[in-house]
Amino acid sequence: MRPRDARLVNKVDFDRVFAENQRARTDYVMVMARPNQVGYPRLGMIVAKRLLARAVDRNRVKRCVREGFRQVLQELPACDFVVRLIAKPIPGDEARDLSRTFKRAGHRAMAKWPPAPADEVAPEPSPN
Repeated sequence: MRPRDARLVNKVDFDRVFAENQRARTDYVMVMARPNQVGYPRLGMIVAKRLLARAVDRNRVKRCVREGFRQVLQELPACDFVVRLIAKPIPGDEARDLSRTFKRAGHRAMAKWPPAPADEVAPEPSPN
């Protein structure tokens, strides 16, 4: 898997996470998670221009979030994660507690929507 494969890019994928998710947050970001069917974690980001007007600041936050995600990628469940910036961060403090937040959101999502075992077959409906 290439790092680029671990990104959410389709509106449908984002909408699915927005519709139902489990959340965890830090002082600056909210992480929303929802189990996916692709078998590995994927990341999407929302960094609003109203919070960080300069593109260089938005890009710095995105780089920090991607790096934090990359560092815990092997420990995360197969979920789609959407990170939303909720407050203007202090430069250099964007990714504080982010790895713990990814794990917390992912484990909450997996607890709410446990994956169905692959060998389990849906029961036949009774002919009543």
